Amino acid sequence: MNKPIIVLLLLTTLGTLPTTGQAQTAADFLAKARHELEMWNPDTAIGYLDQALALSADNAEIWFLRGTAKRDDGDRPGALLDFDQAIALAPNEADYYYERGLLRNYVQDYAGAVADLVHFLALEPVSALVLQMRAEARNGMADYAGAVADYSAAIELQPDDPQLYYQRAFARAEAEDYAGAIEDFTVVMTMEPLPDSYFDKRDAALGRRAGVKLQAGDYDAAIADCELALQRDSHNLEALVIRGMVQTEQGKYAAAIEDFDRVLAVFPAPEVFGYRAAARRKSGDEAGAAEDFKRAGRPSGE
Repeated sequence: MNKPIIVLLLLTTLGTLPTTGQAQTAADFLAKARHELEMWNPDTAIGYLDQALALSADNAEIWFLRGTAKRDDGDRPGALLDFDQAIALAPNEADYYYERGLLRNYVQDYAGAVADLVHFLALEPVSALVLQMRAEARNGMADYAGAVADYSAAIELQPDDPQLYYQRAFARAEAEDYAGAIEDFTVVMTMEPLPDSYFDKRDAALGRRAGVKLQAGDYDAAIADCELALQRDSHNLEALVIRGMVQTEQGKYAAAIEDFDRVLAVFPAPEVFGYRAAARRKSGDEAGAAEDFKRAGRPSGE
């Protein structure tokens, strides 16, 4: 057999073998994309998902996965558009609403986040976690009554979680339910963290309770909480700030300025300069107040 015939036979045989990329389906690209996502390579995954969509544009799962990949790659607007398309194709997929709700909350589209989590809860059994997430979105909308209601419902499902009481206390304080906020912070002070949880706000709750008592105008009780917090930790900056604020309201300007001085020596925050400026102005130290207002970013003193 001469060489041309051998070559011809070889080429004929090779031509019957599958070549790389031959007849790849949307499922093939989807599998590759899943692998890349597991390897935390969202950019590569997006490329495979683009190819999958070119073959199967009506597949909601592919749109959803590309949305998650874009989110992980930092393209949040693109992710939201892909989640929109996935939901349009599969309006009863609860997870799609959940993930879009998380992302909407992250980009501060709180109304959209609430709407998505309402959809999710209509499709899935109620969970404390999702109620907590919806409460956080309602906080972002300044719907504090709605947030309190969601936290309360979550607490009914998970009464041993101190984080739920802690967050409800903030929402209650914003709603000017100071008694309720004080009650919740008091509960947190007595609660052990959940197993495998790093959430331990027992000491922090004491300072937060003092702040609510200040808001409520109960200055003696606020001072008492600050004193207790400082007995436990003499460098508790929050307690020093709150005590300084209370003392300003009580007309004890020198003591207030001393507390703010201690805080500013280690934490020169503009907000604290503003507090000290107010105390200095009320004490008659206009020059000191003017300097502090500048440091607070409020040169006009307003």
